[in-house]
Amino acid sequence: MAQDDTLEGIDEFLENSAKEFDAPGLAVVAIKDKEVIYSKGFGYRDVDKKLEMTTSTIHPIASCTKSFTSTAIAMLVDEGKLEWDAPIREFIPRFKMKDPVATNQVTIVDMLSHRTGLPRHDFVWFNDEFTYDLVLERLPHLDSSKDIRTSFQYCNLMYLAASVIIEELSGMNYNDFISKRIFKPLGMKDSNFSLTVMQKTPNFATPYKIDYKDENLGYIQCDYVVNDVATGAGCINASIDDMGKWLKFHLNRGKVGKKQLVTADNLRRTHDSVIICSMTSGLDFWMPNQKWFRMETYGLGWSGLMYRGYRVVIHGGGIDGSSSLMGFLPDEDIGVMAVVNKSDCNLSGAVVYNLFDRFLGLDPVEWNDIYTKKDAGIIKSVQESSEASQGLQITDTKPTRPMEEYVGKYHHPGYGDFEFYIQDNELRSKCGSVEYPLTHFHYDTFQYDIKRFDVKGLLTFHADDRGQIVGFAAKLEELTPPITFSRLPDQYLRDADFLKSLVGKYEAVGIVLEIALRGDDTITCSFPGQQPIELEPVRGMRFKTKDESYSIEFKKDESGKISEFLYIASMQVIPARRIE
Repeated sequence: MAQDDTLEGIDEFLENSAKEFDAPGLAVVAIKDKEVIYSKGFGYRDVDKKLEMTTSTIHPIASCTKSFTSTAIAMLVDEGKLEWDAPIREFIPRFKMKDPVATNQVTIVDMLSHRTGLPRHDFVWFNDEFTYDLVLERLPHLDSSKDIRTSFQYCNLMYLAASVIIEELSGMNYNDFISKRIFKPLGMKDSNFSLTVMQKTPNFATPYKIDYKDENLGYIQCDYVVNDVATGAGCINASIDDMGKWLKFHLNRGKVGKKQLVTADNLRRTHDSVIICSMTSGLDFWMPNQKWFRMETYGLGWSGLMYRGYRVVIHGGGIDGSSSLMGFLPDEDIGVMAVVNKSDCNLSGAVVYNLFDRFLGLDPVEWNDIYTKKDAGIIKSVQESSEASQGLQITDTKPTRPMEEYVGKYHHPGYGDFEFYIQDNELRSKCGSVEYPLTHFHYDTFQYDIKRFDVKGLLTFHADDRGQIVGFAAKLEELTPPITFSRLPDQYLRDADFLKSLVGKYEAVGIVLEIALRGDDTITCSFPGQQPIELEPVRGMRFKTKDESYSIEFKKDESGKISEFLYIASMQVIPARRIE
């Protein structure tokens, strides 16, 4: 591997940069003129064990995964199994969104360029019991925040949906497709799709994050959150050696050796800009007068921007314990990737742009100073927000009900189940197996703690006109109204034996009403001469009609047998006594 003259002093620069950003470890690869000219690891992949970072150390590359998904889609377009600009429903009829216009018009280009109108809704897949093949069932229940093709809104769910499309059109699941069609031909031997698998390999990066409890804001080891469910959006783990091969593949316009894996035209389609994100740059927030970046765009699995007059195709990846950035200049045959085993660390950006400056022969920008100031600003905002949020609390209040009243499972058709339970005399919550500690905030509002992100949110329980808790709402997606979860009925209310005990005829004000069993888990109520109306279980011994026009609450006598029910409609309560 011949080293370019422009890389003079690069080892010292990178080593010092890692220290300046307080990074446990750093790995870098650079390509010029279609050859790897630099590849090296710095610091430690495991600080406690003093295990050095190497170029074959495996890292989660998080959203850098998206470029693999868009390349796989390009391969299907090559084969005539999909068209870039045709509605997805022509190929996957069951594709559906809540917005009927989007349902009929969304194309694979819309999905991969984040312009479907759907915002992130990431909490849908943060549930570790979620699997990517559920995504098409969840999409119809998620609110859009914009009309289709009007705005860029980053949405991981659309890449999960793209994985399902790859599976249905190719007959192979996503992992097998990427392994067979990309990893193997490119020789990406260190790459996989599972953090569980990654951690069984002999050389993987230990994750670290900022310790906000430390006065010096040092780093501490954190847990890898299993991201296997983020299929197509952020599931790939790879070494810097492998990612060098990936960048080289794109600079070679889809060719490996003499073999063309995907046509140059369709691969270029993934690089080309589809939607403008900003005419300037996100860096403007921190440096309003910066002149290096202009016109940030998004293509298909890749971002685009103009950097100091040069076209750059680029994408970042961030997940618990890993920060990465990869990018290439297609017109200059330059590619660079940097990855750090620490969350929310802009060292990867400072390294990539420093190397771009070197290769382009430009006066170097002091990227270390710029990005360390940005990191410090982000840290400060997190700390100040945490302190200021407590000012929203109404003090000296307490829950309006005993803790037991909040216990139960709650459901949203797009987000799945959320469970509340009591442990050690405290109300707790979980989604899947992921626990979210709760603290009473005020009245029926509780603060939940998302420990993996060091952030907190609020949820508020809701009661019906009977004073019973029937749901809660939480701002899980900032661009849509609060997500409302409905309380699931007690499980025994669907039990066949219990429902059989309710079956019979009841008399109220001279009218005979009949409760009957439909199937094994549903009861109906019928008035004389009318069709039976299905009743939905609520809680305790209470049922209601689907339109909530009335509810029925069964009662037991002293012997424990069902003796009557209360017919409740608006403010009317009419007893109906059992007659047979």
